[in-house]
Amino acid sequence: MEDGMLVPVIIASVLTLMCVYGVITQKLIFTRHGLFWFGIMVFLANMISAVQTGGTGEAEMIMISTGLLYGLQAVLMYPFITHPFDNSNKAAYFAQKRIAICITSINGVIPVLHLLGFDLGIPDILPIYHGVIALLGVGMTIKFFQGSVVVK
Repeated sequence: MEDGMLVPVIIASVLTLMCVYGVITQKLIFTRHGLFWFGIMVFLANMISAVQTGGTGEAEMIMISTGLLYGLQAVLMYPFITHPFDNSNKAAYFAQKRIAICITSINGVIPVLHLLGFDLGIPDILPIYHGVIALLGVGMTIKFFQGSVVVK
């Protein structure tokens, strides 16, 4: 791993562990913070890289698209204004399902591309972190469809 990626990989490790801790302890504020800051970090890294290269080629468009997806994740997981979640409100319940599916989709792309052999230009451990977050999203989506999610 190159020296310039050491700090982002350590931060990504901490944020992924924060997400896992939040799901295990059912304290979803930790999961929301982890996903929010993970999204902000990837968004900024991709946008800064796209601006630094200064081109309009395929690689820059992929960086911008990836950055925007993770920016969307940050917006969806914004943790600073929380409202009590009421499972009996069908609209809110279906919105939560859609958000879980979006987070799974956003984070599921990186490990799939890595498994298909694409060179993503990132350390090999980062697709594992994205995969863990995607699997957390799959688990939450399954629980939502089974009706066993109770958010406190």
